[in-house]
Amino acid sequence: MKRLIAVLLCAVMLTGIYPALAGTVTDADGQEYELDDKGFLITDDDSACYILEDEEGGQWAYSNNALSIRIERFDETKKVGKKNRKLVYWIAEVYASEKEPLTSVGTPATKKHPTGYRLVNPVAIARDNHCVFAVSDDMYGLRLQKYKTHGLVIRDGEIIATKTNKGSKWPNMDTISLYGDGSMKTHVNQEVTAEEELAKGAVHVFCFGPVLISDGTISEKVLNPKYYPYNEPRVAIGMVEPYHYIIICVKGRPTDTYAGVHLDWLAQKMLDMGCIEALNLDGGGTVAITFMGKLLNVEEKNARSVGSLISFGTDDSIPAKTEDEKNNKNYGK
Repeated sequence: MKRLIAVLLCAVMLTGIYPALAGTVTDADGQEYELDDKGFLITDDDSACYILEDEEGGQWAYSNNALSIRIERFDETKKVGKKNRKLVYWIAEVYASEKEPLTSVGTPATKKHPTGYRLVNPVAIARDNHCVFAVSDDMYGLRLQKYKTHGLVIRDGEIIATKTNKGSKWPNMDTISLYGDGSMKTHVNQEVTAEEELAKGAVHVFCFGPVLISDGTISEKVLNPKYYPYNEPRVAIGMVEPYHYIIICVKGRPTDTYAGVHLDWLAQKMLDMGCIEALNLDGGGTVAITFMGKLLNVEEKNARSVGSLISFGTDDSIPAKTEDEKNNKNYGK
C-alpha cells in the first residue's frame, strides 16, 4: 500500500477538532498532498492514506479519499472535593462515508454464541480486524454471559438480544441506532423493538445509556444532579449529521490521579461539538480507545477484556496478534 506518513511539522497542523483539517499536508519525503474541507484525501488512489501520530502533542489523524479521523487529547485540571485531579479526555471527529462507514467488530461467533460473546483484550480485536480507529462500545457480551437482561442489541443487521428491563437499573438500556444512510437516532429503553428498527434500516443498535442528547436537546435525566452523580471514566458516541460523528473518551482511573466526569459534563461536551443525537456507552474500566492498533488511554496489560468495538477504517499495515501474543494471558479469556 502506498502510504503518506505525515511528519509532525507538516504544512498544516491540527489546531483543534473544528474546523476539520483541510489544505496541504506534507509527507516525510516532502511531497505535498491535498485534503478537502472534511479532511478527505483528494486523490483517485484508493490505496493512499495520510497518517499523523503525535503522542506527545496529543494529536492523531487518518485520511483516505473516503474517511477522515481527527483525534485530540485534552489535559486539564479538575477539583474533586478539596483535591485537584487530572482531567484527561480524547475527542474524535470522524467523517465517514458510504464507502467507509462506521462498523462493529468483535470476537467471532460460534455455534453456541454470537459475535462479541467471548471477551478479549481490546487491542486483540482492533489488531485482528486491522482497525484504524476503534473504541469500546456497550459491552453486550458481558450481559449475555452474566445477566438476565441484555437490552436491544443489533449488529450487522442481525438481532443479537432483545430482553430488556424497565430502565430503572444501571445501565438503563437506552439505545442509539445506526441506519444504512449513515444517520443515527437515540431511543429510551423499550421505546422501539428490534423488528421496528430493522424495518427502518438499522445496521447496528448499541445499548447502554442513558441518552445524552435527542433531537438536539440534552436529556433532562442526565441534568438531574441526583441521577448517577459520580465522576467516572466515560465513552460516548454522537452524530452531528449523517456520516459525521463525535466520540468522546474520558480517563478516570486510578481515581486518586484522574477526575473522571459526570454525565451532564459529557452531554454538554457532545452538544458543544454539534451533536444532535448522543448516547452514553459503557464506561469505567471498559473504556478503550485505539488508533492504528495501539491503545491510547491505558496500557495494554491494564485493559479490561471486551467482546466488541465500534470501528472506523481498516489498514493492512496494522499487524494481527501473533500466536505468541494470543497465548499471553493479556489476550483475554
